[in-house]
Amino acid sequence: MPLFRSLRRSNTPERIQAPFAQASIIQTSQTASEQDQDIAQRMKRQCDRFRILIIGRANAGKTTILQKVCGTKKAPTICDAEGTKRGLHDIKHEMTFESNPGYVFHDSRGFESGGREELDDVKAFISARSQELEVKDQLHAIWYCIPMGDDRPFTRAEISFFSECGVGSVPVIAIFTKFDAMDDKAFAELLKQGASDDEARVRAPNHAVAMFDQDIKHFLYETKYPPKGHVLLRDMNDPYATCDQLIASTASAIDNEALKLLFLVIQNRNLALCMQTAVDELVDQYHYLFCYTNTSIPPD
Repeated sequence: MPLFRSLRRSNTPERIQAPFAQASIIQTSQTASEQDQDIAQRMKRQCDRFRILIIGRANAGKTTILQKVCGTKKAPTICDAEGTKRGLHDIKHEMTFESNPGYVFHDSRGFESGGREELDDVKAFISARSQELEVKDQLHAIWYCIPMGDDRPFTRAEISFFSECGVGSVPVIAIFTKFDAMDDKAFAELLKQGASDDEARVRAPNHAVAMFDQDIKHFLYETKYPPKGHVLLRDMNDPYATCDQLIASTASAIDNEALKLLFLVIQNRNLALCMQTAVDELVDQYHYLFCYTNTSIPPD
């Protein structure tokens, strides 16, 4: 009997803030039998954390994405292999968020330069993790962030990674951040084609995707080591923006059915904790607003 029966992508209600929007993805996207759940629980005892390498330039919005996924605005805790807290990022150091301890992140700082040394460090890290015997110590997914706000989305760093860096069975998801910049380009192009301001504004988001498919997606998936999937993220600074597409795309890209089910179990297990963290943050903001400022509630 298969561990994972089905994964159906579903639309998330608009204006729902992470992690609550992500809950709908997980709760409605999976159907597992009692046997599947039993196997997942046994695997969770062996591997209770999902390990992700996040790659990208300094302006790619990596921290924002991780905070959205973990449902927090707080900074991560960074530790070395021995658990000692560190202030500087190193690809070997573990990044975790108190709001969602089921995730362990590794950040390839400095990779934006596209130098040989940086690429070799990433290759060495991926190779070392692939040789780990324990599932909990292995690398489970790679998120490669590519900002669309630059004139050239693909620099030497991206070209080198997707042309030279084989990752074995580890799924790579290409995350195109700041995609609203493509909306602006699409809007300008539609105006040149004769569309009115109102028409161009309405058509710009879909036209931006069409431009992406024609000019960028084609190139990406013809590289030697293309990603397993990609997502387009807009307006991530919006407090209501979510990473539900990234969560769904990552789950879909995991070939190992037991690991895929574990990913979903971790999502469900951490949902209550994420919700409590969000409530705590709201309470803190309320306490600051009404106890440490002169702000008062206006009369009715």
